[in-house]
Amino acid sequence: MTLGFPVFAAGDGMGRLYVSDHKLAGVMIFDFPGKTVRMLGAKDLPEGFHRPTGIGFDANGNIYVGDTARKKIYVFNKEEKFSGVLDLSKELKSIGFFAVDKMRKRLIIPDIQGQSIVITDLGGKILSSFGKRGPGDGELNFPSSVALDPQGNIVVCDQMNARIETFTADGVFKSKFGKRGDGVGEFNIIKAVAVDSEGHIYVTDGRSSKLSLFNDAGEILLQVGGPASEKGGAMVTAGGFNFPNGVFIDQNDTIYVADVFNQRVQMFQYLNEKYLREHPVQSAAEPPAAVKQ
Repeated sequence: MTLGFPVFAAGDGMGRLYVSDHKLAGVMIFDFPGKTVRMLGAKDLPEGFHRPTGIGFDANGNIYVGDTARKKIYVFNKEEKFSGVLDLSKELKSIGFFAVDKMRKRLIIPDIQGQSIVITDLGGKILSSFGKRGPGDGELNFPSSVALDPQGNIVVCDQMNARIETFTADGVFKSKFGKRGDGVGEFNIIKAVAVDSEGHIYVTDGRSSKLSLFNDAGEILLQVGGPASEKGGAMVTAGGFNFPNGVFIDQNDTIYVADVFNQRVQMFQYLNEKYLREHPVQSAAEPPAAVKQ
């Protein structure tokens, strides 16, 4: 099945890719080991999805899917069977790309329209919230996405302030970086944020069609992408984007980017020490062992 308008993609780290698609009004599952494609909840979700957004997994393998139109989060068990719904329609105005705090057993939810970050338990009970609209430290302007760093700090994509803000696990402001511009490491319309196992921060910029990588101090390390589109007969290239949106990093440090207008998901691999031990990279100057004399 062809993707229509993929806004977010998340991998479970075991070969299954889940994609929120607004045009399809559902979540597609690409099961690579099983070589199948299917819709999540197609048989047992009573009302179906309307505008699915973020996707996350808890420590038990349960799957959480946000629906910003309904202001609900739908829960499925690890066998992909519908198990319940967290109705936040009375507390939230919208649901952005949220994060599951596995260690503290809670959800960190950006309320984009409400200009705040809301924290709930895994049953949807509101525990706390922080933020208000504004340009100051700790203030927000359409926060679209959150992620957790290895220390449990909350990293926020502060979209219309064109910056990334970091808060403690309790919502106390810690730091910020970023400014609007067209230069390397600068932002136009940022869409989402993710953090890898070593604390590197990844930011998608829809308008600039790029994925930028920063250290935890906000220093630019790498920029990936650039406009690449099938529109107008142009060749679409791997690594290029046409409005990258949601970004997610699994426990293997595999990076998933929803490439909206190219109707695809792109996957990248951060070469951490564990990955390099399991998948050693041979030097180009060194011949394979089989041909050594």
